[in-house]
Amino acid sequence: MALKRKDQLTLGATTHTMKHKVYILDDHPIVIEGLRKIIDLQEDLQVVGSSEDAQPAIAQVQKLKPEIIILDITLKDRSGVDLIKKLKTASPTTHILVYSMHEENVYAERCLRAGAMGYLMKGESAGRILQGIRQILNGGFCFSSSLLASIVSGGGPRTGSRGEPGRMLSDRQLEVFEMVGRGFDSHEIGEKLGLSSKTVDAHKANIRQKLGLASARELLMEAVRWVEK
Repeated sequence: MALKRKDQLTLGATTHTMKHKVYILDDHPIVIEGLRKIIDLQEDLQVVGSSEDAQPAIAQVQKLKPEIIILDITLKDRSGVDLIKKLKTASPTTHILVYSMHEENVYAERCLRAGAMGYLMKGESAGRILQGIRQILNGGFCFSSSLLASIVSGGGPRTGSRGEPGRMLSDRQLEVFEMVGRGFDSHEIGEKLGLSSKTVDAHKANIRQKLGLASARELLMEAVRWVEK
């Protein structure tokens, strides 16, 4: 009986949900501690490391390969958007959510173009932070609608004629494209269309190829232009 009980415990341990790995980079220890407490209470998230300085963080991120970094771009030993590029070089598959005291309209667009998937102002609620993390982990973005509108109005379409998506995409691809432009992530699109997240991601990749878009950020901006035209 003892052996049977042990087997049951072992089997039970293997059924636990795998937690998404989060790394925090902020030069205020109280911010790190606060975020850690909020995140570690979640069933699907876990803080695997943190740092107050950029240089050790880059080495740790390269080793730990977290799925997402919560990043303050103003640190004691290094500041600026270039830090996003350094972290992406260290771990290309890691997503970045900027958590900053700077006004969104000053830095957010630059962070987006450098490789960040989201931007939140310090002072946002715990619920909004967790929502942003999950949006990004599900293949979405976490930027305000006002920022996206500003980016769209500030630059011309990347694919030439605005009629191209309607002409070049299949019916299903156009559905996915429009939902990307409305801010839905891969998981949400899949639920609404009855598709798996992997299938949605495959559609996104095909859309990017057809429209000549180099990145997920370009896809987002072009989709927003399409929806708002």
